[in-house]
Amino acid sequence: MELITINHLTKAYAQTKVLENLSTIYESGMIYGLVGENGAGKTTLFDCIMGITTYEGEIHKSLRLSIGYLPAESHFYTLITGHEYLDFCIKAKGKRIEKRRIEELNAIFQLPLQRYSSQYSTGMKKKLALMALLLQDNDLYILDEPFDGVDLYGCIQLKKIIHSLKSAGKTILVSSHQITLLHELCDSIDYLNQHRIIKRYMGASVTEIEEDLLATMSLS
Repeated sequence: MELITINHLTKAYAQTKVLENLSTIYESGMIYGLVGENGAGKTTLFDCIMGITTYEGEIHKSLRLSIGYLPAESHFYTLITGHEYLDFCIKAKGKRIEKRRIEELNAIFQLPLQRYSSQYSTGMKKKLALMALLLQDNDLYILDEPFDGVDLYGCIQLKKIIHSLKSAGKTILVSSHQITLLHELCDSIDYLNQHRIIKRYMGASVTEIEEDLLATMSLS
């Protein structure tokens, strides 16, 4: 089932065009990877899907689609604890706070929820933000560079969580520079280059993808 359909998406900041005539489809229950150079427009694409920024073109979403967005950099108020942050995010989606579920997840994330979240490391902040999204029980999860700044244990756990989300029928869009990691996780990998998705890889090996990307980068 089609979850999101994007037609002729174009976005520019001042005179700089970031996305141009981008079209793609995301179906439910799939894990989609997104790869591209810095500044290629990965975050801009996610912002357009979320409605955070204006754009030209069309983005059609399923009715009542609940989306959880993990940005590359999460920001937290200075005097708010991890527990308070989770409570706020859960209530914002109109969900009930279930202490047992929080405890179950934190057995995995191992966060000091009684401490101020502004005191967390980069990896801990990402874990907290992701934990909040999981507690919201969204239909679609958009994860922008979720593995950056996360330790080895956290990366392993995050991969398991993403797989479990798919098993539960959720859809995940995840960007990363780590092609091997995306290859392990994703049903397909989209290559964003020259302002649009120029190729969707399905079943290709890591070596094939890397060589293809290198060849395209050298031409551009």
